[in-house]
Amino acid sequence: MTEKIRTRYAPSPTGYLHLGGLRTALYNWLFARSMGGEFVIRVEDTDRARHVDASVDQILQSMKLVGMDWDAEPVFQSERHDLYMRHFEMLREKGLVYPAFETMEELEAMRQTAMAEKRPAVYSRAARDLPWDEAKAKIAEGIPHVWRFKTPLEGETVVNDMLMGGDECRFANAQIGDFAITRPHNKGEELQFLYNYVVTVDDADMGITHVIRGVEHLGNAAKQLLLYKAWDYTPPKFLHLPLILKNGKKMSKRDTDTDGRFPVSVTERHELGYVPSAIANYIALLGWTAADDNELMTLDDLREKFSLDRLGRSNANFDEDKFLHINAWHIRHMDEGQLLSEVKPFLEKSGYAPDAPWLKKAVHLVKERCNLLAEFPDALSYFYHAPETYEEKAVEKFFKSEISDDVLETTSGRLSALDDFSEDKIEALLKQTVEDMGLKFGKFGPVLRLALTGRMQSPGLAEVMVVLGADESVKRLQAAREYIQRHNLSSAAA
Repeated sequence: MTEKIRTRYAPSPTGYLHLGGLRTALYNWLFARSMGGEFVIRVEDTDRARHVDASVDQILQSMKLVGMDWDAEPVFQSERHDLYMRHFEMLREKGLVYPAFETMEELEAMRQTAMAEKRPAVYSRAARDLPWDEAKAKIAEGIPHVWRFKTPLEGETVVNDMLMGGDECRFANAQIGDFAITRPHNKGEELQFLYNYVVTVDDADMGITHVIRGVEHLGNAAKQLLLYKAWDYTPPKFLHLPLILKNGKKMSKRDTDTDGRFPVSVTERHELGYVPSAIANYIALLGWTAADDNELMTLDDLREKFSLDRLGRSNANFDEDKFLHINAWHIRHMDEGQLLSEVKPFLEKSGYAPDAPWLKKAVHLVKERCNLLAEFPDALSYFYHAPETYEEKAVEKFFKSEISDDVLETTSGRLSALDDFSEDKIEALLKQTVEDMGLKFGKFGPVLRLALTGRMQSPGLAEVMVVLGADESVKRLQAAREYIQRHNLSSAAA
């Protein structure tokens, strides 16, 4: 019988979901979905000192934003203390844990001595063989202590990592040391268990078959394997992802010098105008390639093509230009209705009405010119209001000419008489007007474009006019003509 795949994402609620965390979540989700398996979420909230209440909702919303879902209600470690205690008693009954009473100062002195002697800076195991009667007496006195796991004194622990290779992941037990599984506590206080302990209990209890996470956890995997063995549990398969680098440094949510234009938060990227499908697309490429080498994919494409054997071993380089390029592609290929929905919040934020009847067509016209959703308000601004100013360089080049007044007068007059204000009819009228005036379109068109939009660049003139409507188009041409006359631009050209 084939094993049913079950993966998990286990965030700590200490802040927002950052792009590196999203990659971990996304790879776990894609692998589970591509294999017909299950994906679950476990919130690692046992460290109350660093817990931020709003983080859980923000993290889950960020995952939903890019299209991810999960197959069960999220599990919270803070609600599983009884489970952890049962496993603790199992270890104690087997004689695999012991209390250690060193102070932080004593532990630091041990560490400094080990470093000076060029030995691994691990716990000296000083309390390992302390008679239980003495240990019990110290506990009764109220001396703070931690509980440590008895790592084998000799031999190796091998992490058979699916990406890194088994031979590359051997850890000498002497260098792992007797690691703490609880925080310091006094007699009568509730035990607070540490990361490696609760993660192992949870993954075993939740039936996790594959653990996909960052390479910084590779050393933790060795400790967790020792715990799996102690409880006689079958460990999951491990895969540790290489780092994501930006400007030669590891990218992290703790970055303090991140450029404000390039936040590492998933939600802040969306607020800047990165569309959810593009975020998922680019993040998936930070360490993975499709078999067909295509890099422009929807979430459905990613789910269909994803496989672990396409993951690379090298660190990934975060490329802002490539991210922007992918975002622009998604904007251009997005369903019209979905794009309109994505654009509306940015329009509202800029003070523009999001329900204009012409908006869908206008969004379609300008999308080729927008790399970010946040660029749409400016790109659409001239549809909302007539130009109050005109681009200075364009005025010098196109309004300050001997033909500008005639172009505007002739065209506005002919447009006013046009019965069918459709694209085809407008284009035919413009073509005929150019011929009648004996001009080239390169001289004629920019004058109209500047009058209609205030800019040197825009979608096609007929397309713009249809959205504006006949009355508004004529009104803008006439207003531009008045501007030229008021500033004596045609006479200056002459």
